Amino acid sequence: MIKPTPKKYPAKRKFSLRRDATVATGQAEIERVFGLPKDSVRLHLPSGRRVRGDKSIDALLTDWGW
Repeated sequence: MIKPTPKKYPAKRKFSLRRDATVATGQAEIERVFGLPKDSVRLHLPSGRRVRGDKSIDALLTDWGW
């Protein structure tokens, strides 16, 4: 019997963020999935300013025109 090779990345749904999630949750999830150090991911607005952690992903995407 052939053993399946382990996947390099988990299921795609692990990378998808819900639109009602907060930016802080999204940043933490990105760090966890890719094995990055804490506070190494920082999302920003089109103006270049940092996004507040309590802002929703939906509002962030709206700011970017999505």
